[in-house]
Amino acid sequence: MASLRQTFLDRWLRRGIITSLGLGFTIPYFRLLNRVRVTGDAIIDKLPRKNVMFLSNHQTYFMEAMAIFDVVYIRHRLPLENPFMRFSAATETMKQNLLTQLFSKGGGVTFRRSFREGGKDVKRGADFEGIAKVEEAIASGWLLHFPAGTTQKGAPLRPGVAQLLHRTQAVAVPVRVDGFRELLLYKQIPGKVLKKCRVALHPPLDLAKFYAAPYHKDAGTEVVERLSAILVDSA
Repeated sequence: MASLRQTFLDRWLRRGIITSLGLGFTIPYFRLLNRVRVTGDAIIDKLPRKNVMFLSNHQTYFMEAMAIFDVVYIRHRLPLENPFMRFSAATETMKQNLLTQLFSKGGGVTFRRSFREGGKDVKRGADFEGIAKVEEAIASGWLLHFPAGTTQKGAPLRPGVAQLLHRTQAVAVPVRVDGFRELLLYKQIPGKVLKKCRVALHPPLDLAKFYAAPYHKDAGTEVVERLSAILVDSA
């Protein structure tokens, strides 16, 4: 069974990647060359340091992940390992090139999607090893998760997010991002400037009743609908 356990070198590589991206990219690009407005981030300092899941809509492969890491570690100056923040990503995405592999070292938790690979729809069994890594990431820190599982505009949330929440009993913080697609110069390559973007952190969902009862599909559907009202683009 794969584990998220890190070596001494892994820890220092992660610190170097996050610090370098913060000083060399997110500060100049998100604050000087563009305007990324952050709201609701006062809750960051009040959250427990483990078992928290940030649930965000997905516009680009990495830009919104960088923005949320920037909120946690640069704007709020939280220690890089308390909380230990990671982000979920498809295995094939994180193997594309050297840059994506570096991002993975910075905090990626990879899993094989059961419904999509390489831009094409597929149908296969769940990646239980990947799911176990995701649950370990939540139990040991904070996880940024994209429940739509794709960057396609208006894509519905996958129902499995409710089961994941119920199993982990995580604090669920919805995060709505807007405008990040407009930063892309070509496909997933950033480069445009003078754009306005927004990161809005919403109060954690009240899931006490959902967690207290055995999992039921109808209750899970209700949770997904509550999340969808915040995260999914209207038609």
